[in-house]
Amino acid sequence: MAYVLFLLANFALFVRPSELSPMLEGVQLYLFLIIGAVICAARPLQNQLARKVFIQQPINLCVVGVLVGVAMSHLSLMYLYGLRTGVIAMSKTVVYYLLLVALVNTPQRLRRFLMCTAISASVMIAFSVKDYFQFVGTWDGNPELYSAMLHDGDLPPGEEKILRHVVELNMNDTTDTNQHVYVFRMRGLGIFNDPNDVAILIVVVSLICHFFLTDKALGPVRHVWWIPLGLMVIAMYCTQSRGGILATGVAGTVWLATKYGGRVAIGLGALIVMMLPLAAGRIGDIALSSGTGQSRIQLWGDGLAELVSPRILFGVGEGMYQEYARLVAHNSYVHAFVEMGIFGGTFFFGCLFFPAYAFFRMHRDKVYIQDEDLRRLRPYMTAILASWCMGLCSLSRCYVESTYMIIGVSAAYINLAGFYQWRPRPILMFNRFTVERWLLCSACLFVGCFVFVRIFARYSG
Repeated sequence: MAYVLFLLANFALFVRPSELSPMLEGVQLYLFLIIGAVICAARPLQNQLARKVFIQQPINLCVVGVLVGVAMSHLSLMYLYGLRTGVIAMSKTVVYYLLLVALVNTPQRLRRFLMCTAISASVMIAFSVKDYFQFVGTWDGNPELYSAMLHDGDLPPGEEKILRHVVELNMNDTTDTNQHVYVFRMRGLGIFNDPNDVAILIVVVSLICHFFLTDKALGPVRHVWWIPLGLMVIAMYCTQSRGGILATGVAGTVWLATKYGGRVAIGLGALIVMMLPLAAGRIGDIALSSGTGQSRIQLWGDGLAELVSPRILFGVGEGMYQEYARLVAHNSYVHAFVEMGIFGGTFFFGCLFFPAYAFFRMHRDKVYIQDEDLRRLRPYMTAILASWCMGLCSLSRCYVESTYMIIGVSAAYINLAGFYQWRPRPILMFNRFTVERWLLCSACLFVGCFVFVRIFARYSG
């Protein structure tokens, strides 16, 4: 029962009824389903917080560490309101993660979870694509468009806007009549309300669809997965997301490296890099010295500058980045370090480092998994994690369920891979060896952020 409730909650995470119909406004279906799943899975949830599990699955420890990091970021500044709201919000995400790891505990459940996730996300993306084309038809060439953009730009966060999707002014292109060209970028629903959010979700869904499409055990029915795959291609174009294209390249390279070896991946990766300048429109315009790329580097610099102070340990406070840098960082790693300091930022990095290191160990040590589905799934799971890690470079998503869904499904796979060896044992242990590598890599990332900003930031005046 708990597993069924969790699958329904996961569906509600993507397709929120309140956003599809005004009649369902205020109905918190996701919250009710999650509470029901927690009640039905109290014992498995408790087991995930045991000391033995923390040692055998360090990802759990890091997720709980992020929650502590959120609390300490506010407590160190004695900001009690932020402490209350931040801990409550992050606790909901931690519960989602723990439910995922506790309930997705067999290869069959993992398979069903991935299938339900792909279907749920495809429904949401299909609705978004339909709404996007209606939106473009309404606003393309509309003389009121620029006024609507100015109106929405002045609204505080959380206020309902006139424009449902993102509209950007392309200052580098004009029409034959010397008018500026507008770029329309598709948003998703709920927590996927940023084009880059939707883009990396599209990459994940595409990988899952390809997994089922190539599953010969499904017979002719597997060809149905061509439909959502085709939808993903259209949707990716609608997002006009450079981060999505980079995530796609990383996912493809990692998938090839895991399945066929590094030489094939390097060769194809080099070909993709050479072809990138030929990409059409906004997607192919990837630059660090000007435009969006440069403005984001400056945002990172504004945030990191606040850490050159006693706040370096616990940060400026969860949710406070905009107070110091006008906007969020648009980079989850920088965002985590600035808001939660070295303490919380290191735990957030660990949430991604440990699954990545576990996949690396499985590939390096040629770990043989007895279950055929799990063996075939390994390149896909590795690519899903890699694409999300790449996507987080252009998004501030340190605390939301979507990020911890990827972390959680990776942790669930690693647990199953360890159990289905000839001699069941954990793939990764929380010991001195792994801790040293985690802390070293985290320190390199932290210092690397400062060095990167110092080299590439171009402040005028």
